[in-house]
Amino acid sequence: MEKKLAKIKVFFGDVDNTLLVLKMYDEQGKRMIGAVQYDDWLKYNIDHNAYQACIPPRGVYDLVNILHHKQGAKIYGLTECSNSFEYNSKYNRLHECYEGIFQHHGDLISIDSRHNKVKIMKMIAERDGYAMDEIMFIDDSYMEIMEAFEAGILSMHTTEVMERFMGAWEGDKKN
Repeated sequence: MEKKLAKIKVFFGDVDNTLLVLKMYDEQGKRMIGAVQYDDWLKYNIDHNAYQACIPPRGVYDLVNILHHKQGAKIYGLTECSNSFEYNSKYNRLHECYEGIFQHHGDLISIDSRHNKVKIMKMIAERDGYAMDEIMFIDDSYMEIMEAFEAGILSMHTTEVMERFMGAWEGDKKN
């Protein structure tokens, strides 16, 4: 694994339940869970900073920091957004949580369908001259992980990243 990680020059991470653990609360302070109708989601995003309580999972946070700060890898978020309020809320929280990483809106890529993630990664790789084995992708969906793996991209499920890398950034900073 260390040899594969050492080759990584660009990293893509899904946002919802990968780069950020979803923690959203209604007006009564109760945690919101599950899908809502589009108009309800739009209103929630307009009335609230929907992602303000979301946090990065520790292992994901550690991996992203090691790749960016130690190896100089470019970091991107990939996400489906239904409106600009949602996009800006995600971007702002990523910017707050991942210090020095999400500095420009281009660092968070909004896509129209989660099934286009591999296509976007390939297009960016072609544009910027990355080989497929220089890309890492993490997501909480096994379907997207398998699509990326089949394209030659180092791919891991969020849970595997949390298990493998939790505490790694703190340990790396001490060395």
